[in-house]
Amino acid sequence: MDSQDYLDQITAASRPVKPPKKGLQGILSSKYLKWGGIVVALFLVILLFGSMLSGKPSIEEECIELKLHLDGTTELITDFQPDVKSLSLRSLSSSLKGLFSNISSQINSYLIKAYDFNDKHIKETTMQEAEDNKNRLGNELFDAKINGLLDRVYAHKMALEISAVVSDEKYIADVVEDGELKAFLATSQDSLNNLYTQFNDFSETNNK
Repeated sequence: MDSQDYLDQITAASRPVKPPKKGLQGILSSKYLKWGGIVVALFLVILLFGSMLSGKPSIEEECIELKLHLDGTTELITDFQPDVKSLSLRSLSSSLKGLFSNISSQINSYLIKAYDFNDKHIKETTMQEAEDNKNRLGNELFDAKINGLLDRVYAHKMALEISAVVSDEKYIADVVEDGELKAFLATSQDSLNNLYTQFNDFSETNNK
């Protein structure tokens, strides 16, 4: 070892060792904090996906919501159909009422078979939302009636109701495993789409 190497070793040995960081700076630079942050981040991601999945309505809930929607609209058809002036629109209304009642009955049968369904299965919030929607539609039809616009508004609103029901049926048919219900929903969608076209194309000048 020459003199220069010897001097380098002495210099390195005498160089002070940096003390560990203390306080907030030490905490922030700690490897434990970094790993803890990763764990927390992963936990939050899992929690987020879990809440998204748990917040998604079940098939039972979807069927219940559709049934309540159908039943509420059927009640309104019963109430307002006698006041519709157009014979052709009244005939369409009768067909829609029968189809909505049939769909509701089939869904009710499925719910009983798959979930031993009864009224206790209906959440209070679901029931209230269905009631609010029915009342809203009923008020719109009543306003149209007293203003002499029932036929026009009735046809438009029923077309919207059909569109909403078809959308709900498609979703249920895509996820439900019951083959009988799938087949029924597919058939009823064809009938509903046919009625939708007729309601949507209704004109008071061309229909008496």
